[in-house]
Amino acid sequence: MFIKICWESIALDAGYYAELKDNIIQADQLLQLRRIRDRFQHAIQPAEQTWSESSSVAQYNACINELHDALISRTIKIAERSMTGEGLGPPPVSYCYLLLGSAGRSEQTLASDQDSALIYADHESADEVKMYFLAFAQKIVTMLTELGYPPCEGKVQSDQRLWCQSETEWIDQLNHWFSDASWESVRYLLIVADGRSIAGSSLLQERVRASYEQGIIQHPPILERMIDNTLHHKVLLGMLGQFITDRYGEAAGSIDVKYGAYIPMVNSIRWLALRANIRETSTLSRLEQLYQQGIITENDYFSYRDAFLQILALRLMAGFHTENNQYKGNSKLYLSKIDKREKRKLKHNLKLGKKMQRLVLMKFAAYK
Repeated sequence: MFIKICWESIALDAGYYAELKDNIIQADQLLQLRRIRDRFQHAIQPAEQTWSESSSVAQYNACINELHDALISRTIKIAERSMTGEGLGPPPVSYCYLLLGSAGRSEQTLASDQDSALIYADHESADEVKMYFLAFAQKIVTMLTELGYPPCEGKVQSDQRLWCQSETEWIDQLNHWFSDASWESVRYLLIVADGRSIAGSSLLQERVRASYEQGIIQHPPILERMIDNTLHHKVLLGMLGQFITDRYGEAAGSIDVKYGAYIPMVNSIRWLALRANIRETSTLSRLEQLYQQGIITENDYFSYRDAFLQILALRLMAGFHTENNQYKGNSKLYLSKIDKREKRKLKHNLKLGKKMQRLVLMKFAAYK
């Protein structure tokens, strides 16, 4: 049976969507939020019907990410109140909680893990303040795990000391990464580029982001060092235009939609955006800004946008599974479940993904 998604059929009813958001805002216990999460998780899954316009995919993606944002920001409020209830008091200084990864790009599927960071204001009692925010971040991470968001396997998470620092520490850390320019440091810089404030004082992030942008200007070779990371994941399309599928194991015959299609486009567009000093974090917004600045043509903009939306749709089609009471996304999709028209379209769009990687190399050559 071919899987075809009718995005118009799953667009959230305005009243139902408003009710969900209102319930999230009013929830004052984690158990209430978990029930809402479970409800929204299963109520708005794509139906196996027919494809619709790409604009419906964008709308669907926006809706589920707004609901994720609401759930996460409400969890942070409940965690803050819990700290006070446990006698640890309210936050001693202002802070900013950041979403990274797909959450930072507003591209979470129905099941994404936690990628986060925390910035807090400088204070003379540095050690005490740090211990407070590490405990606060640990509480948030634990609550989000109970809400069904798996912890980040790579430990890019606000409860880790590397990702929970004061404003000055963050700026010093960025300077070190820019100067070091090792594979790992560059990877961290690319992760930070997707950071988006979800709670607290956005001014803290704005100042750290300004330091980040200054670092790119002061360390011109960093864009060259970012190339290897950016082009690390290859588009899963062979020299003869064939899909490169898993050959063995349980996933034999499937393609890795996340790492063989989605990530290559995300990475390429991010690099072009950093080169152009674009602050937007979502891939679609970055694409639009690249077009507005004349870096890509109007035809390329619409072609890349449609390609990205199909790939985003396929990520959503891959679905999720539950493990240890958490929702975990699937990245593999069996080609046998996609009809011929969509396969042809996917091949065309993967070729566009390769074209974008070539554009990165061309712009880099011109930059040098």
